Amino acid sequence: MTISEAAERTGLSADTLRYYERIGLIPPVPRTESGLRAYSGEMIEWINFIQQFKEIGMPLEAILNYVKLAMLGSGTRQERKVILLETRRSLMRKIDHLYSCLKQADYQLKNYDSRLLPETESAVKRWRLSGGAEENCAV
Repeated sequence: MTISEAAERTGLSADTLRYYERIGLIPPVPRTESGLRAYSGEMIEWINFIQQFKEIGMPLEAILNYVKLAMLGSGTRQERKVILLETRRSLMRKIDHLYSCLKQADYQLKNYDSRLLPETESAVKRWRLSGGAEENCAV
């Protein structure tokens, strides 16, 4: 299949597929006689396999490292597991941060009338007094 067909089947852009090939995340794609990339079903499966890592937030560099280790064989199992553990730790930090943001948003909603609204109006008043122009605000 062509690169545009592969892009459609994987949900990636043709540019992304070319980039993944260039950095070695996917193997070199065979070419037709006219020089067009010819993706096989197996290549699409490989791309889908790679996307699983991307979906959990694993950085491309870590995915590339995982792939390179996997190509070296079963002796790298533990190293690959460490990459997954590091990705999980990163996800947990993000979840903790998002939870903190959610708590702050809940606090602001709970105290909107009594605290946030007066603070907002006071801040806007100070801004206007300091020379902030209303036209600077895109609403």
